[in-house]
Amino acid sequence: MRVTNNLIYDQSSRAIGQSNEKILKTQEKISAQTDIVKPSDNPVGASQILMYGDSTDRLKMFDESIKMAKSNLEYQEVALESLNGFMDRVRTLFIQAQNDINTQEDIDAIVQEISLINESMAELMNSRSADGSYIFAGTDTLSPAFIQDTEGRYLWNGNEGQKYAQISEDMRIPVTDSGKKLFQDIWTNQTFRTELLTGDVSLTAKVYSQGDFQEYMDEYYDPEVPSANEYQLVTSPLVEDGSVPDSTLTQSDSKEDRDRRRSFFGEPGNYSITNSQGDVVASGSYRAGKPINFNGMSFLLQGKPGASVDFALVPPRRDNVLNEINRTLDTLSNEDSTYQQREEAFFNATTSLNNAQQKIGEARSSVGARLNTLQVREEFSSANQLSNAVAQDRIGGLDMAEAATNLSMKEAALDASQKVFTRISNLSLFNKM
Repeated sequence: MRVTNNLIYDQSSRAIGQSNEKILKTQEKISAQTDIVKPSDNPVGASQILMYGDSTDRLKMFDESIKMAKSNLEYQEVALESLNGFMDRVRTLFIQAQNDINTQEDIDAIVQEISLINESMAELMNSRSADGSYIFAGTDTLSPAFIQDTEGRYLWNGNEGQKYAQISEDMRIPVTDSGKKLFQDIWTNQTFRTELLTGDVSLTAKVYSQGDFQEYMDEYYDPEVPSANEYQLVTSPLVEDGSVPDSTLTQSDSKEDRDRRRSFFGEPGNYSITNSQGDVVASGSYRAGKPINFNGMSFLLQGKPGASVDFALVPPRRDNVLNEINRTLDTLSNEDSTYQQREEAFFNATTSLNNAQQKIGEARSSVGARLNTLQVREEFSSANQLSNAVAQDRIGGLDMAEAATNLSMKEAALDASQKVFTRISNLSLFNKM
């Protein structure tokens, strides 16, 4: 084989180029800090690294959704907590207002403070998140959840939808709650109406046990057949001719003694309550001036037995708790309102506050549970991303010490090749040894 200068140059150049290529490849691995720079380095490992990378990218995308969900729910949690505190303060002020030692000036001062608190609560019900969305307006987050009409009543302006955040491949979580459920659809004080038909008596009727009355309403109120909610109370004398004494009298008592004792103890009598079908649903004996109680309802008839009273269950009503508070404030501000009217107003407002705070308590529990879920999901995502990173490093990780050693060796080899090429290029058959 003839060794020519071209062959020598070609082989030397190829060797130097290969050494340079190895050095550049090693430097590229060191720069990228991975042993797999391109798929051809390790096709199977490269596909696995891409798989773990895609998983991490999805987790990071869900992390952004989790951050947004946490922000919305934290805004809601703060608003609900503040509303609950305001309602506690309003309840305290209503209790103070019921003291008989208060003058009208004292009542007016309490009314003014509650009015300011009501305005603050209205503002909280129209709370906005960091991006300006109304958090209690349902899915219509660009419009306020509540507005006021010309009479100052608070009206629902949103919808009952919920916004959701996708926090994993298969899991969505609600990040808003409708203010209609929380503040607007609050059960007001349930009651009944009465009408004295016959009898020379005075009638006072009221709900004496809201719990018992609520249970009766839940079981027997018929929204489709109004007549099914109508009843009649009839009283009759226990002794019509004086020949049959009641338990407080004796046979030897004179008529004057009987009249005097009846005046003191109240005229004895019987009563019966019938429904719209004429069926007797309750009956017994009573004394005039003593209440007749029926499933949380109280009927006080002052006068002789022999009266008939129609009464009917009033349809349950829902309203914004702020409207119920304002109704009570109107009653308190009216100097001509009676003690009974004020007592009823206090009871109505307290009932709405109780029901509203129950809804708020349920909402706070729900928000807290969702925040806990997001926290767990966030921790799971972090652990998963760490696991993916470890797996990627295990497959394509680069031993920096080994890579640095290889780089030094390849640089030394390149340097040696260059020196050899220089020596060979200077050789000639005509050179003297």
